[in-house]
Amino acid sequence: MHMNEIIQTLMPWLILAAGILVTLLVSVIRVESKRPAQFSALLTLVLTGVSALQTVSLPGEAIFSGSIEISSLTRILLALFSLIGVLFVVGADRYLSKEKIHLSDYYHLLLIMILGAGIMVAAKDLVVLFIALEVMSLPAYTLAGFRRNDSRSNEAAIKYFVLGGAVGAVFLLGSAFLFGATGSTQFPAIYSWSRQSVTGSNLLFAAGHFLVIVAFLFKVAAAPFHFWKPDVYEGAPTPVTGLMSTLVAVASFVTLVRLIHLPALDSTGWEVYAASIKTTIRVLAVASLVVGSLVIITQKNLKRLFAYSSISQSGYLMLGVLASLQPGHGIAPVLIYLFGYVFAAVGLFVLLSQSEPRGDTGVELVDLTGLVRRSPLRTALWSVLLFSMAGMPFTVGFFTKYFIFISSVGSGETPLVVLAAMCAVVSAYAYLRPIGLMVMRDADPGAAQWGGGFWSQLVVVVSVILVVFLGLMPNAMIQYLKGIPLIH
Repeated sequence: MHMNEIIQTLMPWLILAAGILVTLLVSVIRVESKRPAQFSALLTLVLTGVSALQTVSLPGEAIFSGSIEISSLTRILLALFSLIGVLFVVGADRYLSKEKIHLSDYYHLLLIMILGAGIMVAAKDLVVLFIALEVMSLPAYTLAGFRRNDSRSNEAAIKYFVLGGAVGAVFLLGSAFLFGATGSTQFPAIYSWSRQSVTGSNLLFAAGHFLVIVAFLFKVAAAPFHFWKPDVYEGAPTPVTGLMSTLVAVASFVTLVRLIHLPALDSTGWEVYAASIKTTIRVLAVASLVVGSLVIITQKNLKRLFAYSSISQSGYLMLGVLASLQPGHGIAPVLIYLFGYVFAAVGLFVLLSQSEPRGDTGVELVDLTGLVRRSPLRTALWSVLLFSMAGMPFTVGFFTKYFIFISSVGSGETPLVVLAAMCAVVSAYAYLRPIGLMVMRDADPGAAQWGGGFWSQLVVVVSVILVVFLGLMPNAMIQYLKGIPLIH
């Protein structure tokens, strides 16, 4: 490719990189005001998202000696990441001011996270993937400890950082094993090697493949690799928890699916290895569904409740991963579920950040009691978003679960679908209980007040509109995402 073609292909990512530099520069020039950095970040994200959407229909291009591929998948994901960024730039404004942490660093660290996530989903080389993983993760560690005077925030940052270092080491070790087995770190070369290999019993390859998958199982917090998530979610500032639950989760899950598909599992001689991969995913799905669904109903702290919610969501997504391993099945169920989950999760975390009188680590279920009498609109917003998380009809959460279940039944995973449906019924109690407290209980004397400025409330309203609109008319999203292939 000529340089002009490379620049055109990379334009959304170049806009984002330039925006990071501009945001950093204006935050240094106007230290006394955070608005220039906020405006620069917002403009950067809008331009990045628009540029990605404008080029989403262009053919895929492999650049930098095949280390990165810019495709429809990577462009639509970058547009989604940009939308998440816009919502958390706008929606976090009141929270950051209330907590006295309205620093310009929040905005350029958020942009760096999005750049890392955008490169990670486009990487076709294990080395590039590792670098992108660290570019996404390091700002997240910093943001988790953004409330420097809060011991829980410091604890969350340390736990997240230590775990992240361990995950990086595991990934690098697995990459080294894969290089030793195949002679390459590039995805296409590893895939071709597996096509030419007469057997899937290469122990060095199996060990490397297992380790790189385990690294991302930690990132998506699939049980039993979930133990860090409740503490980190509870201690981190609420907008940062929201970013981990949406941006980091989407990028990590898409990458996990690509790593699982790294070898040609449908090749002759790989039947036993493919069966072991499927069995492992089934075990992870069952563990995530059971742990998430049972533990979530015991939670009283709202942030820990959403942490266990995301663990159970990983279980549902594992069903989509299983479906993608069947010949002729794509990753549409995973993408559709991730898109639907993101819109509800953004609204919930912005709502959660609107608790007024206390640090957000202490927001409990009791703080929602009698909310309908104090704020009917906020009660309605909470209810719609929680209904979506529970998978109720006429919300996007219903159709994402339905599509996952249908795809899984079609791939022969009916027993898992039955278990997942049972877990959905159990966990529905955890989502409906807050609504009951808001509507059917008088306000507790110690219940928190709920505030929030115009912009944060607007973000929640937009999230609710998307949840309801895609719940009533999901076909457009389903048909569009069904046509996006996975990058091998």
